[in-house]
Amino acid sequence: MLLVRAIATALAALALGGCSEPAPAVQARGGRVEIVLDDFLIEPQSVRARAGRLTFTVSNRGRLGHNFRVRRRSGEPVQITTLLPGEGASETARLARGDYKMLCTVANHEQLGMTGTLVVR
Repeated sequence: MLLVRAIATALAALALGGCSEPAPAVQARGGRVEIVLDDFLIEPQSVRARAGRLTFTVSNRGRLGHNFRVRRRSGEPVQITTLLPGEGASETARLARGDYKMLCTVANHEQLGMTGTLVVR
């Protein structure tokens, strides 16, 4: 009985762990946004920006190589090639209003959670 109760408590803790509120969107300031790539995570996961020039400063603090893409149906206006652990890069693009997806396209990193959203208004 004690084992069943311990398992039930552990399962409840796991289920509730995924119920937290998503972090609020980060507002790009001065046409710039800093992105951190970690192993299977893009931080921040939600960014808001004004239409126009936007500079992405991206750093990889993970243990694996990652890249950074900003994607929309019409293409990928931002493409930072693979960054090894500890490396960083910047890229500037002129973005129109719309919803974009931020992601890492290395292997299956997108499926493992390396995605985020960019809303340009």
